[in-house]
Amino acid sequence: MSLQAFYARLDQFLCTVALEEPTRVLGCSEAEIAAQEHTYGVRFPLAYRLFLKWCGRTTLKSLDQDFQLDFLEYYWGSARDLLAENQAVLEPGGFVFGEWQGYNFFYFLLGSDNPPVKLCMIKSDTEPGLEYTNYGRFTNWLIDRIKSMVEIRQSIRKINVDVPAVWAELDQIALVADYA
Repeated sequence: MSLQAFYARLDQFLCTVALEEPTRVLGCSEAEIAAQEHTYGVRFPLAYRLFLKWCGRTTLKSLDQDFQLDFLEYYWGSARDLLAENQAVLEPGGFVFGEWQGYNFFYFLLGSDNPPVKLCMIKSDTEPGLEYTNYGRFTNWLIDRIKSMVEIRQSIRKINVDVPAVWAELDQIALVADYA
């Protein structure tokens, strides 16, 4: 199997169970991805490149957060501000690819096709400092985020699915990336 198979199966499943609409999922072109790689002086990991080709111009309903290629500069600016406010630095090889309302950001570590992803966020409104959450590989992070949104959307009645069944299928899809 391959990372391409992981994304193909994930896309098919999310559309089949109506968590996504096929016409809403818009990916980036190779030229758009290469331009951003040039801007940042890096080669994106394969898992992230395929993520961008799949949905890099879309806000997926199943993620409920932007991870669009066009917003990288904004994500980096928010991350720099948060780090500076807390006298911290991004760990070597870290690449910011998403943020949420200025109090957290996601980054991965360059150097592998399916890199580790971390979340950096403020500890609290009253306690200074940052805390970090490790998500494992990029594909693990993606599956985890989708599972979280399925559970939340089900609890507020935005969707009506069998959550354990959806999670079980997402776990099976995650295994595809394990053999890439």
